[in-house]
Amino acid sequence: MAVRNLREGTVLKSKYRIGQVLGFGGFGITYLARNLELSQTVVIKEYFPIDLAYRDAEKGEVSLTLPREKNDRKVYQKGKKDFLSEARRMSALSEVPSVVKVLDWFEENETAYLVMEHVRGMGLDRYLERLDEPLSFQEAWKLMLPVLDGLEKVHEKGIIHRDFNPSNLMMQENGTLKMIDFGAARGYLDTEKTMTVLVKRGYAPPEQYLRHGPQGPWTDLYAVCATLYEMMTGVRPQPSIERMQKDQLYLPSAYGAEITPEEEKVLCRGLELTPIHRFRSVKELKEAFLEEEPKGEKKGKKKMMIIIAAAVVVCIAAAGGIWQYRIAKEEAVLKSYAGNYGKETEKYQEFLTFVKDNAVAEEETEPNEFFPEQGTSMVYTLPTEAVEEWGEPCNQFRLHETRDGLLEWLEKNGQELKLQNEKDTNTVTVEKYGAVLTKFVRESRYQNPNGQVLILQSDVVDQELFSVMAAGDGENEEETEALARSVASYLTRKEEEPELFEEWTRGNSCYNIGKGETEDGLKGYEFYPHDAGGYTKGPYYWPLRVGE
Repeated sequence: MAVRNLREGTVLKSKYRIGQVLGFGGFGITYLARNLELSQTVVIKEYFPIDLAYRDAEKGEVSLTLPREKNDRKVYQKGKKDFLSEARRMSALSEVPSVVKVLDWFEENETAYLVMEHVRGMGLDRYLERLDEPLSFQEAWKLMLPVLDGLEKVHEKGIIHRDFNPSNLMMQENGTLKMIDFGAARGYLDTEKTMTVLVKRGYAPPEQYLRHGPQGPWTDLYAVCATLYEMMTGVRPQPSIERMQKDQLYLPSAYGAEITPEEEKVLCRGLELTPIHRFRSVKELKEAFLEEEPKGEKKGKKKMMIIIAAAVVVCIAAAGGIWQYRIAKEEAVLKSYAGNYGKETEKYQEFLTFVKDNAVAEEETEPNEFFPEQGTSMVYTLPTEAVEEWGEPCNQFRLHETRDGLLEWLEKNGQELKLQNEKDTNTVTVEKYGAVLTKFVRESRYQNPNGQVLILQSDVVDQELFSVMAAGDGENEEETEALARSVASYLTRKEEEPELFEEWTRGNSCYNIGKGETEDGLKGYEFYPHDAGGYTKGPYYWPLRVGE
């Protein structure tokens, strides 16, 4: 097998000399390096999706060999763009003490690089191994609180860590924790190959195991609570993918952890398998623990065997009661989306029966060679009549605008568009562990007198847009850009948009914009939500949307 990392001694950007490899990930390689100009030790991350590109370092290759297939190349380039976009956003957090500092970023060797400060200390995982006994909750919380303050600022930038765990928390020489390894293998890309590249067993919630599981702050908060759990018990939590089969996550108190019942209930809510039952934000988590501060003397340590004998109770059950009213109130404003039903509910079974009875085709997917734990999925194809009969939109991320609304706006702005063709594609994917992903997509193709094409993908049920593409044959690029700018001005409600496209790349909108190409070779601009990289800014929660 060819060595894929850069050789020691390789110099990047004429000033960074590569040293030893610190780690490999599905999306990148991390190196220790030296800034030759400043005589400074740094850490460099190289964008390197191992299932899309390769390098034969044994033959002296430095540049990556990119995929030959057009779609794979498009996926690769989008991932690189998002990698650099995240670097720009992270650089704005350089003043946050608990977040590793981004010093530089650049493109070279057909890929991209991120340069960060070198943090001196040891991983929290190694620190915990050296302790004579686990920490109390209050001790763990005191260490974690400054980290959460930093994580909150990260989320405000539209970034999720996706790999929060003790090995990515550095215990510094001053006794404080710092988050490291941002985006080393983030699932930026909405493809089966790459979406689930990063799964840390014990810390990753169920949505990170799904091929198209939209993720957000709630994803990181599961990992935060899993880390707190280990800090108090000395035991890594049962992997969420196993809990979905049979939930046997013991309460921290079952291990003799020094934690009050009130604190334990809050922690368990953070470890809920269903995302809508977890905390939505760092602020919510901190406020919940503040509300449940110890009201009396803390429980002393108990002998573990005695407790386990009496407490074969899973965390999810213990998390009830105190916050059930809050959950019920929240669910009252949730819009109903097809497939978003609790696995144990009657509606979940009713929907699966409806799908199987009305399916015109079904297919079992091939196992993912990179992530066999995902298993296979069943994909059912439904006729539009059945989708309309069920009457609920699908649970895919969307632009939060309707097809007719956009067309009306474009007509008012002088665009004459005629419908050329339209087709519906309706699928329901049932994952091995019960998650249901629905896609009810109507693709409508319009053309104006100048030859520009507008391709809209919208929900069959409620017309809300998933993506918009303004394209042309390349001979009249100004007309294509004019159409794209009209779309952009509608999505952002801005009449003046001289720097509108740049705003997307800076992450100042809940929409992404990028260059795209149609199947028949037309090129143009494509608009789509942040459904795979950062989380969608706006009222979106996995896989539901909360009403305003």
